[in-house]
Amino acid sequence: MFTAKYIKEGKMLLKGVTKFIHYKRDILSEEKLNAIQEKQAEFQNRLKTGTKEEVREQAKELQKVCERSLPMPSMPGLRENVEVFFVAIVIALGIRSYFLQPFKIPTGSMQPTLNGIIAQGYSDQDEAKWNDAEPNILVKGWDLFWRGRNYVEVRAKEDFTVSKVYQKNWLKFFSFTYIDREDVNGEKLKPIRIWAPVDKTVKELGLGKLLGEFRASKATDGSPIFLVNGAEIKAGTLLARGYIDTGDQVLVNKLSYHFRNPTRGEVFVFTTQGISLIEERNGNTNSQHYIKRLVAVPGDSFEVKQPELYINGSKATEPGIVRVMNQQDGYPGYRRSPKNAGNIGKNSGTLPPKEYMAMGDNSPNSWDSRGWGTVKEKNLVGPALFVYWPFGAHWGLID
Repeated sequence: MFTAKYIKEGKMLLKGVTKFIHYKRDILSEEKLNAIQEKQAEFQNRLKTGTKEEVREQAKELQKVCERSLPMPSMPGLRENVEVFFVAIVIALGIRSYFLQPFKIPTGSMQPTLNGIIAQGYSDQDEAKWNDAEPNILVKGWDLFWRGRNYVEVRAKEDFTVSKVYQKNWLKFFSFTYIDREDVNGEKLKPIRIWAPVDKTVKELGLGKLLGEFRASKATDGSPIFLVNGAEIKAGTLLARGYIDTGDQVLVNKLSYHFRNPTRGEVFVFTTQGISLIEERNGNTNSQHYIKRLVAVPGDSFEVKQPELYINGSKATEPGIVRVMNQQDGYPGYRRSPKNAGNIGKNSGTLPPKEYMAMGDNSPNSWDSRGWGTVKEKNLVGPALFVYWPFGAHWGLID
């Protein structure tokens, strides 16, 4: 209590130097270790007999000896930035695994609540329309940032034949079409890359009209592959032209369902594992994530009465479902599934325990529980929480 502050600080320094020696003994040379111990002994004596100024001066010398005993790291700035980068990655992976997961809306089944990927193509005959539609580079940059819109125009630079058209994804959110090709002598050429999903490039942006006979297949991640029977392309041919609006990018709350039951009327995400009709259509590929509106929970009876949905004998009252039924602001109302759809979800029924019914807000163009059945509790991921990009249409909380 009555000990001078500089004495207390000196004793703490001695303890710190002792720990330093223990921790770094394996990388300290004998010469540097002896130097530290000698300075430590000198400081200990000075602490007993020296003045306040002498003790603090000796403390600085002891600290310098310890600091100089270790080799300076090479490129310390780079090392520090790399460490920060890896820490950020670990934190991001932890958040993704346990709290929030990003998800991209691939189709239009939830429009107009959420946008899927939209494509608008322009052929050679639409040259005038394309000239009016394609903006300057500054507007293109703004459209990409604000609307998630990417403009595409690709022409063949030489003669070649096409063998395969497929897709690769970057960071799971940016999709590119690749065209495998050979020159007139049968030698492989560098694949042509187009910034657009392969199905949109083939079906909407004009590439499919050039491929002649081709066979559609599926990659292990579920993305389409088109195997082509040697379609010949001449130099100068327009391969693809138009624009692509990316699907809404949303954050899914993976934690919520651990603490509460899913709520009728909310937009939710689930996996397709074990849903046989989806797996068959996708070629039994790895499980995918789907996003729909949860319209009925375990124990509910439901019936689709166009354009309305009845739950437990009465019209549904949840705001999200009501918007669809009212057929305003682009909502089409609910539609009955065709009798020849081979469905197991059907248009009416009662849900068993731990099973949920999922339907798209774009009911006429949504393959959902009316067609492939219910969603099991084990498949639930969480409610869709927030659209974080693009900013122009649906940015904000999802309801």
